[in-house]
Amino acid sequence: MSMAEDKQKLHFTLVTPEREMVNDADVDQVNIPGSEGDLGILPLHAPLFTTMRPGSFSYEKGDEIISLVVGHGYAEVTDDRVTVLAESAEYLSEVDVARAKEAKAKAEAELANPDLAEAELREAQNKLFRAMARIESKGSE
Repeated sequence: MSMAEDKQKLHFTLVTPEREMVNDADVDQVNIPGSEGDLGILPLHAPLFTTMRPGSFSYEKGDEIISLVVGHGYAEVTDDRVTVLAESAEYLSEVDVARAKEAKAKAEAELANPDLAEAELREAQNKLFRAMARIESKGSE
């Protein structure tokens, strides 16, 4: 059988501290918001380990594209497997835009405080990035 006849698949798993979002699904492609840039992972991709930034995340099964918003995390790619550990993940249907806008405003107010310690500054920035990713992803639906 040729490679064209034997369509390769990726085994994809996405887990957050709260729940297992996807468990070993056979998919055609995984699109990751990497901390150094976006990644499109196809079958037979070179192995890699990367950190993720908050942003739009998707995976493709046939003609279907399933879109999510993820927080910071890690992605590992091996021979035919993609495993993602994210601090948070939501399907677009779960995103509450009003709540995301409130979180964005609150994070911006925190960032306006000149007395923030470095750890507090990083946390406020992360909250802002997550809120913005949720708002932007919902707008592109």
